[in-house]
Amino acid sequence: MDAAPRPPKISVEAVTKLYGRKGEVRALENVDLEINEGEFVCLVGPSGCGKSTLLRMIADLHYPTSGSVKIQASGPGLTTAMVFQNYSIFPWKTVAENIGLPLEVNGTPKAERVDRVAALMDRMNLSDFADALPSALSGGMAQRVSIARALAVQPEILLMDEPFAALDAQMRRILQDELLSIWQEDQRTVVFVTHSLEEAILLGDRVVVMSARPGKIIGDYRIPFERPRRPEVRGTKEFAELEQEIWSQMRGEVERANK
Repeated sequence: MDAAPRPPKISVEAVTKLYGRKGEVRALENVDLEINEGEFVCLVGPSGCGKSTLLRMIADLHYPTSGSVKIQASGPGLTTAMVFQNYSIFPWKTVAENIGLPLEVNGTPKAERVDRVAALMDRMNLSDFADALPSALSGGMAQRVSIARALAVQPEILLMDEPFAALDAQMRRILQDELLSIWQEDQRTVVFVTHSLEEAILLGDRVVVMSARPGKIIGDYRIPFERPRRPEVRGTKEFAELEQEIWSQMRGEVERANK
């Protein structure tokens, strides 16, 4: 007999989210989304469309007004980790201490913690800054620390909320390329919020387009470029055509959100 199909890793079913004392702000409306294990899914849409709200629901930080968000755990405990735009690292802790903090909190033995932190610092080009405080780091290095800390717990699901938005264009491109390489090594489930279509197409298996508020899903594009994906794909005609196709659908929503 054929094995039963595996359920989606993340299932968002008919989710609506209202804010305000009387529910006067409708952030999301009847959102349905399925994400399979090992998929890298990028959420794009105009500002205020509910992308970050949806991400926080997956992280169990916000709750739907109606509908449900279900996560399929692989084992007895589900691990998710989140990377924010503003780094969210502790200014009084060194790079090594920041990366190792979640391992310390969950009781990982010291020897294993030291080895895992060292491996992550090497992977993220941070080894020379192990004893540095965040005040000594550039924005790009600070975000590397944030990503390394998220990866330290070896999460089943990695949630990323515009992690490169505060960086200059050159550093943003470098970290996009590094994240692409990291993900292709272990292919964990990633949900990535961004305003950049170029970033979404480069990184994602799928690009999910949301409407202006109240946020609804109006497009779901499967990215045709093979894995492992090379950063040079940005310069191809096919990449530019796909970016234009998605923008053509999104443009009206951006204009509507800014009226």
